[in-house]
Amino acid sequence: MSHAPSESSLPSRVALRCAVAFAVLYACYEAPEGIGGRLLGNAVVAAVMMTLFHAVAWGVGRWLGYRNGFHAYALEWRGSALARALAVMLVLKPVSVLVGVSLGLMRAQPLDKPLMGTALLVAVLGVAVSTFVPSVAEDIVARGFWYRAWPVAGQGAGYVALSAGVFVLTHVYRLGNGPLEWLMLFCTGLAYAAAVARTGSLWGAVGLHWGWNLANGLLDLQLDVNAVGQGGRVLSAVTGLVALGLVVLLPKRRAPTV
Repeated sequence: MSHAPSESSLPSRVALRCAVAFAVLYACYEAPEGIGGRLLGNAVVAAVMMTLFHAVAWGVGRWLGYRNGFHAYALEWRGSALARALAVMLVLKPVSVLVGVSLGLMRAQPLDKPLMGTALLVAVLGVAVSTFVPSVAEDIVARGFWYRAWPVAGQGAGYVALSAGVFVLTHVYRLGNGPLEWLMLFCTGLAYAAAVARTGSLWGAVGLHWGWNLANGLLDLQLDVNAVGQGGRVLSAVTGLVALGLVVLLPKRRAPTV
């Protein structure tokens, strides 16, 4: 004779389902670098695996009960949130590099043979796509999942702290770089998570995160930029905190919950 689950058993079943969902997302996010990059040494395989992650994420969202799987991660389209955050970081990151150079924390000099014309345009488009896809993937794992699918720490300060900690752990292959690396990731993670909490949409975080990676990629097309000692990590940590301050100061705009 079968019995309906008791009300007390339902939360534990939901938690178990969410835990399994996160384990799948985390494993599939780390696999492109771990298998495609490090094990096989094949950038194409890694890129294909990272692209396929989004299909997995959609399927996981569906499994969690969302008609549109991406809504499990607060990814309802919010172009304005994406554009504002992207613009902020595309300005903030180069300014940060300039400050770093002036303080002796960074060195930058023009490339001997920078790309020009059509070659530069193609490279810019390539950088835009190659930074956007993994940025969204990591934002799903480190931020969107914990905000909407499994908000165990709420959607305020507790969520921001938890998300920043998970963001550190998504960089599993960089943890060996030491505590200063962890601090830098945590500080930038605070800004990205705060953008979600302020807007109610993952697109705010995507804008900041993609903007950071995109700005780095665009700078590399024209400049040879190198950190002096630990200066790059210190500068990135401070830049993350500045971005956090800007996010906190911006008017709070929330998207409707789906």
